[in-house]
Amino acid sequence: MPKTNGVSGRLKLMKHEIERSAGGVLIREKQKDEGEAHVCLIQVPTRGGNPSWRLPKGWIEPEETSEAAAVRETREETGCHGEILGSLSEIEYWYTRRGEEQGERIRVQKIVQFYVMKYTNGSIEDHDQEVEEVRWYSLSDALKEISYDAEKRVLQEAIHSWDAYLYRQGIM
Repeated sequence: MPKTNGVSGRLKLMKHEIERSAGGVLIREKQKDEGEAHVCLIQVPTRGGNPSWRLPKGWIEPEETSEAAAVRETREETGCHGEILGSLSEIEYWYTRRGEEQGERIRVQKIVQFYVMKYTNGSIEDHDQEVEEVRWYSLSDALKEISYDAEKRVLQEAIHSWDAYLYRQGIM
């Protein structure tokens, strides 16, 4: 029998929602003075107030494809435009938030579909206000800086995908 913490023998179940998002791993080809390609990471505050470096991602709007959402969210959060080269793995994680009506706690299962993208144009100075900072990191430095293991695995997958893209283009 589940524990009820002494509340009249009833177990109160938390409301559960599924949230779908999409994001991009935006990669810029290496420049003349750079040893390797760079990836665009965003810095946003966590609930605890500590900043974290992440991949850009966000809600899929109604009637929007995950690909279109990934391109839009990447552009909004980084200030840069990208062209999708391929899909990457989904990640899944859980968090809780307060409901809008009565402030009840809601358990949210977030599922994020990522895409590897080639930078086409734009400036990191043009990012959203919700993002504190945007930086281009070398691929090797980004693997050290990214805050969450699940996103680090997506970044590793994107690097392999990027290498395959360069190989197909005859660049590698």
